[in-house]
Amino acid sequence: MNLEEEIINQAASQMSKQIDFEVLSSMLCQSGWIKIILKPMSTETSNEIDVWTSKIKGEFRNMGLVWIFEDPYDAVNFTLKWT
Repeated sequence: MNLEEEIINQAASQMSKQIDFEVLSSMLCQSGWIKIILKPMSTETSNEIDVWTSKIKGEFRNMGLVWIFEDPYDAVNFTLKWT
């Protein structure tokens, strides 16, 4: 495989993951999950968010700056802490 094909395959894979996440998050939000979109941040802040979310009990999903939470309590606390 040449470099051009590899780049195209990586872009297609990323696009597929983004579409899958958008479909999933749309369905979950229709069933009561809460979506939060963060502003761009430093890597350090991103790492802190990863640590913080590892301690919550409710389900959540994220892709990049888009986060969805099953538990409204987690969503509120996340919003207060990180937005």
